[in-house]
Amino acid sequence: MSLSLALNLLAVLLSAAALVTSVAVSRRQLALAQNSNVLPIILQLFKETRDPEFSRAIEYISHDLAREYAPDNGYRRLPPEARAHVRRVALFYDDVGKLVAFGVVDERLIIGSYGTNIVCMWDDLAPYIYRERVISTKAMLFFEDLAARAKSRPMASVHVQLGLAQCRPSPE
Repeated sequence: MSLSLALNLLAVLLSAAALVTSVAVSRRQLALAQNSNVLPIILQLFKETRDPEFSRAIEYISHDLAREYAPDNGYRRLPPEARAHVRRVALFYDDVGKLVAFGVVDERLIIGSYGTNIVCMWDDLAPYIYRERVISTKAMLFFEDLAARAKSRPMASVHVQLGLAQCRPSPE
């Protein structure tokens, strides 16, 4: 092998290594940029679920809605206070479902954080939502999709997949 051929091969190898490195760095920078764009959205989601009014809406739906009102007329014809509770929770999870369905937010983050509550709220609200679909419009499709995802991938399985550690209290 001549010296010029060896130098040419070395140059090609170095160019290939530089290209691979450049692609890897570019992909990493793109992922970081996407994450920084999504972070405010995620923080707003967390803030919403910690709001006392959101908690009151969850509690109302869980304990009082079905006892006070049958789903016969959907949710849009409920009295204003009941309708406000339903809309607050259902529209929140419908919007979160949109973010998950379009790949804006990682499904594991949402299901790992809210999975059980998503399923419970869907189970409580589904009769009202399905009736609303018959009466007027195809409502809450993304909420339903999110609930189906959460039912098929329980929170505990997401926690295991993420390798979440436990730190049990020390015995006294």
